[in-house]
Amino acid sequence: MSTTTGHVIRCKAAVAWEAGKPLVIEEVEVAPPQKHEVRIKILFTSLCHTDVYFWEAKGQNPVFPRILGHEAGGVVESVGEGVTDLQPGDHVLPVFTGECKECAHCKSEESNMCDLLRINTDRGVMLHDQKSRFSINGKPIFHFVGTSTFSEYTVVHVGCLAKINPDAPLDKVCVLSCGISTGLGATLNVAKPKKGSSVAVFGLGAVGLAAAEGARIAGASRIIGVDLNANRFELAKKFGVTEFVNPKDYKKPVQEVIAEMTNGGVDRSVECTGHIDAMISAFECVHDGWGVAVLVGVPHKDAVFKTSPMNLLNERTLKGTFFGNYKPRSDIPSVVEKYMNKRSNTSMSTTTSQVIRCKAAVAWEAGKPLVIEEVEVAPPQKHEVRIKILFTSLCHTDVYFWEAKAAEGARIAGASRIIGVDLNANRFELAKKFGVTEFVNPKDYKKPVQEVIAEMTNGGVDRSVECTGHIDAMISAFECVHDGWGVAVLVGVPHKDAMFKTSPMNLLNERTLKGTFFGNYKPRSDIPSVVEKYMNKELELEKFITHEVPFSEINKAFDLMLKGEGLRCIIRMDA
Repeated sequence: MSTTTGHVIRCKAAVAWEAGKPLVIEEVEVAPPQKHEVRIKILFTSLCHTDVYFWEAKGQNPVFPRILGHEAGGVVESVGEGVTDLQPGDHVLPVFTGECKECAHCKSEESNMCDLLRINTDRGVMLHDQKSRFSINGKPIFHFVGTSTFSEYTVVHVGCLAKINPDAPLDKVCVLSCGISTGLGATLNVAKPKKGSSVAVFGLGAVGLAAAEGARIAGASRIIGVDLNANRFELAKKFGVTEFVNPKDYKKPVQEVIAEMTNGGVDRSVECTGHIDAMISAFECVHDGWGVAVLVGVPHKDAVFKTSPMNLLNERTLKGTFFGNYKPRSDIPSVVEKYMNKRSNTSMSTTTSQVIRCKAAVAWEAGKPLVIEEVEVAPPQKHEVRIKILFTSLCHTDVYFWEAKAAEGARIAGASRIIGVDLNANRFELAKKFGVTEFVNPKDYKKPVQEVIAEMTNGGVDRSVECTGHIDAMISAFECVHDGWGVAVLVGVPHKDAMFKTSPMNLLNERTLKGTFFGNYKPRSDIPSVVEKYMNKELELEKFITHEVPFSEINKAFDLMLKGEGLRCIIRMDA
């Protein structure tokens, strides 16, 4: 292939000239790669529903003529300026989303949503010079999601290529560059079902079956497949699905059916259809207290997710995922190795590159007995080794640090910015005593407070906690967290008729929405230790108590609460 380096290559490509019209095999010209680009020879490609979706162009901006395709495997033909980690002959998988390894998302352990190379379905040109590398008789042909694999040769940004084991059969592993990894990762990386747990998978297409495979690998004992097509159940059994539910067979919502089947709800659910009703059902079918729902399918651009906020306050968690939370360049090679090692056909007996659950003695508080807990131990990263401890002993140093005092509030977690949001500006001075560093009064702005906070924090806060119970504040608290890793926790109790509404894309951009009840404390087990924190002067309760009245003046306490004056009023029953 060295004879073609630096020259235009003429090859065959399937060109979509118009929306919904048959692709036409044309001879195209593929220009050499420019800075940070790689030209690859596509050996195998597959058709994903996303290709069909954008070929039909019923709900998107039509970008034609275009070369579609994004699931593929190939060999590097030549590299452009600045490409150092790939060379001609390397086997690669092009991926529709990238990893620049320099932005905040790429450096985060929680996100795979690269700022530079995040999927952009409207962009039909290369980033370097905003031009296409494809042409026919001088007429540019647009790219598709940075890959355009329906061509014998294509040009891709180096950040969108995963270098893989050259022994891996490209005709098999090419499917890992989109749907299979998306479904598998949604279960293993995001839902994280425990061994013996129950999982519901909505939609039994390729992505849904990959999600079911992930549940099987994780050791789920019940995997409930939900689909409108009963013919899919037999195939789904091969991927670990144990039960099948067809919503058309029932006169009640499918979430109620699943709740009845599972004594209150499944432990985890994964939604792979993109239909808004299925998304809502997937969330509402998980068990209160610990259930986690993960959204995978891409919804219609105008879809709105609606549910009662009480579903969240009853300690269900709602998450979105993008490409299974896999980082393309860093993680996909290890997924290929799973296939090479046939790990998908074992019960997780091989633990390399997997999270391990094991017992550990955890020091929850200074000076309190250690507690034996089940912990999750992540795989080793660069310059790290994970080992199995067979014997250990107690050193005086362990005791010394066990007795250390803890800081309070947000400072314990090391938060550097704590932004208080309230309509009552009089509360700001008091809030400083609790570690609040900045204040926002929504009445001072003509834009939604979530936009204000996003501007203050370069895209959003890492965590938010909503404590008012007002539905607008709940939505703002969720929408003000950063995509990729942001987590919003709802605490306040809303009006019984309130409805939480947001675009499901806010979730699919890897934000997490959680509810909590009584701070997730178990009353008999946990509250005594909180009291001990106060007794040991680790927790300051005095600054929460701003007023005190005798029982005979209990209505004064009501007045103070209604006026928003103070925090807590103690009522002396014996006075």
